[in-house]
Amino acid sequence: MKKNCFALILLFIVSSALFAAFNPAYSDYLFYTLEDYEADEEYLAQALSSAESNSEKSSILWRQSRNILTQGDGLDKNDKEGRFAKYEEAEALAIKSIELEPNADAYHWKSSAVGRWGQTKGPLNSLSKAPAMLEDVKMVVDTFGYDYTDAWYVLGILYNQLPGWPISFGDTNAAISYMRKSLDTRIIGRGLFLTLYQELSDQLYDRNWDAKKRAKEFDKMKKSYDKESLPSEKMKYYEGSEGSSKVPFYSTVPLSKMSDRQEAVMLLRYAEALYKAKENPLESETEKYNEIVARLGEIT
Repeated sequence: MKKNCFALILLFIVSSALFAAFNPAYSDYLFYTLEDYEADEEYLAQALSSAESNSEKSSILWRQSRNILTQGDGLDKNDKEGRFAKYEEAEALAIKSIELEPNADAYHWKSSAVGRWGQTKGPLNSLSKAPAMLEDVKMVVDTFGYDYTDAWYVLGILYNQLPGWPISFGDTNAAISYMRKSLDTRIIGRGLFLTLYQELSDQLYDRNWDAKKRAKEFDKMKKSYDKESLPSEKMKYYEGSEGSSKVPFYSTVPLSKMSDRQEAVMLLRYAEALYKAKENPLESETEKYNEIVARLGEIT
């Protein structure tokens, strides 16, 4: 019965795409479900040529930005010029989307493109781009109030990779809180999000708090979490949002009853199980799964 329902949904999406000038669901289906970036790129280009309203054009442009950025990620890491070109194109498309109609998704993909560009260029360029990138992500979560897994992920990466005060605003604990928020707001049905599990696991392993310290620090964080109201500031303390009693969805015991490194292993085991339970995983999920298995071999 479920398979039949799913088939009907796909049929509706595809048939709608054939008769509508632009169907966002069809583009998202090509991008997330099939990971067919070439087909998505072609579809978006055709849709843009016939789009009439600024709102529709803006919606197409940020999806083009998303697609081009992801194509850049897929290039060989040694092909820096190719990556630069894709990330710069992705940023330009997101800016065009914002100019036509400011929206959270365009600001997100703009910040992501800038971040990828900085990572490829090196630490100094990452530092120089970080303030503008932070402002874009804050637009997403604060101005637009968009509780978006990808935006929290960007913040988690940004705060983890940057040095702390007085050089920059990097903060290990804030990074982990943002990454936890990203994992808790993941969109069910849009892939396995294996990257989130791996990233949070790596950050926890590096922090290396024992259970006693975690319980103490989480209760401190809760006070700050309850006091703050602006989302970007409040979620710096998300890890302690429930104090020391929080039980994550991938565990049966509270966070305060395990160490950072015990949780790091638990996250990877859970991600491993998710992959094994999925029929016909995507190529990108298989690649990430292999990384997770290798990482488990290193830390267990």
